[in-house]
Amino acid sequence: MPMIIKKDWLTIGEVSELTGVPIHTLRYWETEFNGYFSPLRTSGRQRRYNEDAVGRVQEIKTLLKEEKYSIAGARQVLSRKMAPEAGIMTGFDINETAEHPQLELPPVNPN
Repeated sequence: MPMIIKKDWLTIGEVSELTGVPIHTLRYWETEFNGYFSPLRTSGRQRRYNEDAVGRVQEIKTLLKEEKYSIAGARQVLSRKMAPEAGIMTGFDINETAEHPQLELPPVNPN
């Protein structure tokens, strides 16, 4: 269901209130889902969210909170959604570190 935002952009506080996601969590998701979720910035470095960015916040929230994916699992779901034919998302920075290693999962057998 598309949301209708009555102005061109929202602040991080407005997005937090609208989606129920705390501000610190929005900032964290911005680093974890770099390339998929990245709000615009003003010259003063303030975040500005358009309707597309708010929709992506809702999608990430659904994957993590309702469907119970881990951060790595949600990244994989989103990467498949962005490029299903290739199985990867071009330009998606996974931020692989020792703390957040990239998972290698066995292929899914549809039967």
